Amino acid sequence: MEPLAGAAEVWKVRLDRPAHEGWCGWLSAAERDRAARFADAGERHRYVVAHAAMRSVLGRLCGLAPEDVRFTTEESGRPCLEPERGGFDFNLSHSGEWALVAVAAPGTRVGVDVERIRADLDHVELARRMYQPEEAERVRERGLAEYFRLWTAKEAYVKATGAGLAGLRGCLVTETGTGSATVSSRSPGQEPWPVRWLDVAPGYAAALVTTASTPAPRTG
Repeated sequence: MEPLAGAAEVWKVRLDRPAHEGWCGWLSAAERDRAARFADAGERHRYVVAHAAMRSVLGRLCGLAPEDVRFTTEESGRPCLEPERGGFDFNLSHSGEWALVAVAAPGTRVGVDVERIRADLDHVELARRMYQPEEAERVRERGLAEYFRLWTAKEAYVKATGAGLAGLRGCLVTETGTGSATVSSRSPGQEPWPVRWLDVAPGYAAALVTTASTPAPRTG
């Protein structure tokens, strides 16, 4: 695992690595059941590595063995650590051969997203249907990579706030200067939060968003 600097700590994990016999034992029964449902052995292995890495990071922060890390869920279904484990917030995202594990200090919410840039979709039409008009125009002008950059910022934002996937259509990524941006809900009175673009690997887009600890209401 490789740490990336930032407002929250982010670890970059290469998923296509040799299996370790102990990793499956770190996972909960529910995680092992989910892993077993992957028909493709490669995707099953990537899932195990990503979740084992997340447990390794959280275990070190909480002073626990990876297999002793316990999760609960918020009302929205968002996973979180048990309250007595120091108040850390965390988020996991994986796509292709990479995963990102983000952890924020108590009082902060964090969302992270990584996406492999795929050329097998009509990014202009998807942006027209799913993004705000000004975002769709940026995608039309700048191309496929911009579509995925915006997607990762939106995904990281709704993961941090707990808004769920239904919140993707209702948020806006705004450029604030060269290479910088914010993201916010279009609802009145919603504060914009900074986006940090992450350099993961060629052919991937990734973003990190941190917010105040009080989550936005779930929108669907």
